[in-house]
Amino acid sequence: MKSQTTIKAGDASDNRDGLPNVGLKLRAERRTRRMRLRDLADAAGCSESLLSRIENGLVVPSLTTLHRLCRALNISVTALLNGAEDNSFVLYRDGKRPQYSSGGWVEGDGSMAESLVPFDEGRRLEAHIMHVPARGKWCGPYKHIGEEVGYVLEGELELKVSGNSHIIRKGDSFFFPSDQEHAYRAYGETGCRILWINTPPTF
Repeated sequence: MKSQTTIKAGDASDNRDGLPNVGLKLRAERRTRRMRLRDLADAAGCSESLLSRIENGLVVPSLTTLHRLCRALNISVTALLNGAEDNSFVLYRDGKRPQYSSGGWVEGDGSMAESLVPFDEGRRLEAHIMHVPARGKWCGPYKHIGEEVGYVLEGELELKVSGNSHIIRKGDSFFFPSDQEHAYRAYGETGCRILWINTPPTF
């Protein structure tokens, strides 16, 4: 059985060990589309200087920023972080799933996404276990095509959809069309974990 790679980010050493590829891949995708730094920064709603630092491996982007950059490039975060593999059958052992974390270094908000579904060009579904820290920043806002459903595994989630805030507790589930603007964060004094599923892949 093939081994699976874990992708993490949290500090400068982590960035040198694993995430320079994110910056390099972003730069390659941008140049393939003949976009200037300013073009992509404007499309993603971030500063040109921040994008330059991300591309050069000097800053670990938050999940929110990475999602916006990938959306502006019309690719998914999963596609950026993980190349296509033979996915006729994939088993991820506990603690061995591919993950992207943003652990507080410059742009990090401490959130982390564990991928449950491997990337493939023809994939129609994506699923993650989202780990959201207590007292963290809002993740989002996001707005894109598709639908999503979630189930809170642990803690409490504050989910804002179309300007309406909802407190979702352990054991509760939610669903909404993804073209409604949405954002989320942990609610209360503890972090939360959410099983989060999207179709089509957009993360």
